[in-house]
Amino acid sequence: MEEFHPQCSSSHSPINKSLCNIYPGLHGFFVDECGVQETPPLHRYIQILVQLSTVTLPSQAADKIFQVFLKWADGLKSGLLSCEDVIYLKECLSKLEFPVLPTVQDKWVSLHPSFDLVCWSDDKKLKKEFKHSDNLDFLYFGELTEDEQEKISTLMKSLGIPAISQVVTREAIYYGLADSSLKESLVNWTLPFAQRYIYKLHSDRYVQLKQSGFDILNNLKVIVVQKLFYRNVIKSCDSASKKRVECSCLLQGNILYTIQESDHHSLFMELSSLLFDGTSELHLANFLHMITTMAESGTSQEQIEFFIFNSQKVPKLPDEEPVWALSSVSSLEEADNLPPSDHAPSTNEQIFQRRKTGACSNWPPADWRTAPDFSYSRANGFRTKPAQNSSISEVKEDDNSEGVIAPPLSAEQESVAADWTIKDDPSASSVALVLQENENMEGQSCYDFEPNAFSVHIESDPVNIGEVMDVSLNDAHLSAPAFRWRDVLQTGTFDAAQAHVTGRLGEFLACKYFVGKFGNTAVRWVNEVNETGLPYDIVLGEETNKEFIEVKATRSPRKDWFNISIREWQFAIDKGESFSIAFVAIMGNNVAKITIFKNPVKLCQLGELQLAVMMPRQQKQFSVVS
Repeated sequence: MEEFHPQCSSSHSPINKSLCNIYPGLHGFFVDECGVQETPPLHRYIQILVQLSTVTLPSQAADKIFQVFLKWADGLKSGLLSCEDVIYLKECLSKLEFPVLPTVQDKWVSLHPSFDLVCWSDDKKLKKEFKHSDNLDFLYFGELTEDEQEKISTLMKSLGIPAISQVVTREAIYYGLADSSLKESLVNWTLPFAQRYIYKLHSDRYVQLKQSGFDILNNLKVIVVQKLFYRNVIKSCDSASKKRVECSCLLQGNILYTIQESDHHSLFMELSSLLFDGTSELHLANFLHMITTMAESGTSQEQIEFFIFNSQKVPKLPDEEPVWALSSVSSLEEADNLPPSDHAPSTNEQIFQRRKTGACSNWPPADWRTAPDFSYSRANGFRTKPAQNSSISEVKEDDNSEGVIAPPLSAEQESVAADWTIKDDPSASSVALVLQENENMEGQSCYDFEPNAFSVHIESDPVNIGEVMDVSLNDAHLSAPAFRWRDVLQTGTFDAAQAHVTGRLGEFLACKYFVGKFGNTAVRWVNEVNETGLPYDIVLGEETNKEFIEVKATRSPRKDWFNISIREWQFAIDKGESFSIAFVAIMGNNVAKITIFKNPVKLCQLGELQLAVMMPRQQKQFSVVS
């Protein structure tokens, strides 16, 4: 008690002074012979907190209270705080006579129902939104770091003290209803794939869902609205945030709200939170998004199955498992049964948007599955592609085309077990930093990429684009390396399934390349088991000094460009010298060439690389204001 509040100690009395003087000599007698504990049991600390709460203000004792909670958290982790101890503490904290929890309002409370809802803050933004709410008390332990929050999170859950993120839910605010058939069909089409994924990779969760009779799926409804917002609410204390946020998808209870323009990935993130008890599962969303993209691009069912089974290692369900599907299809006439929105549209706003004539209500649309690749149509004035007898279509390469997708390869041809020859690129078609094969690199660690370890190859390949360029533009590039100028960037025919296979093979070859240089322990392929969705594919080095490698792969030896996402580019900006791009050109006869671009952002600033923005073929007309 003296440690927590010196004024509460009576150690200055003559008897205590005498005991302090003679105790060192009697330590062995009391502790070893009599079994007296040197410190009180962890669960008895709550009695100390009761005494402390009677003599001091919460704001004065908050840090000491937190030290006790840390002791309990450490004890729970080590086993010194038993399950019986946790139950005892939880029962005490639920009683009116144990107001030992300090709050931001500088008052002592317990978890007894006579007090307001008590929670601890694990989210500063949510705390700011609700700090002035009635019937809500935030625990006050001072300013906690993320590590401290993580240490006590398990203890808080065991004691029945919720975090603010656990009690806050999102409430849908929608304007107008629209036809839901297409989105319902999309969700219905993806559910069996989600079922296979969870059955294979999250068997415990699948068992829980099965034991419940798959109730959450039986009751799931997909509702499409014209405008969608949400606000944060705490239902248990009837509190709502004044701030509302526009969104494209929102799961509320058993209703999945969405707008027609919502992207598939956002929809799958919300769907994953339904399947994982409120927690979004990024890997599942990525898995469903890849399959959906393949189906949209015209990939056959056989190719999709090949990808799922061989690349993602997700087999088909056993025959005895019932296949997931939506139990019913919603309609606009069911609008009256929806929970009311707090922000109703005005009377002159259209509530029911009738289905347009000819709109497709099935997903994937039949023409996506059976029609020729629509990339050809876009490139040829929306003319259909001639039918071909062969199951493998040939793609002819124009003189100025950069990318050609080869026919799909068999599993044997794509096997990563093949004996590959991996070479550093000796002659990049544009400016390239090429990692040199020399003896000086042998002793370096995987993150010692110094500028002098690379050589710059510049090849001038001027192209007459038939247009008069601005003089200032020419002047700006006088000191820059030569690039291949063209008025159209040819991307060839896109095949999502093969693009994924090429990407996976490129990552494998890049990983093999770096392992050969730096050793197995210094290289980690983050997508080796599943696609992680991270803005990099390979990590080199140890925890304190890492290099991040993003791999770009192609089968075209003439291709001198690659796509990069906004997220990947932002990550490149953040990491600077710790980020590189490995450009893998997969050649014939199991030969691959790798070009390394270290710090591509800096290379762009120096003019040694260039960024490009690609416009759609059918551009919108914009008015010019002078």
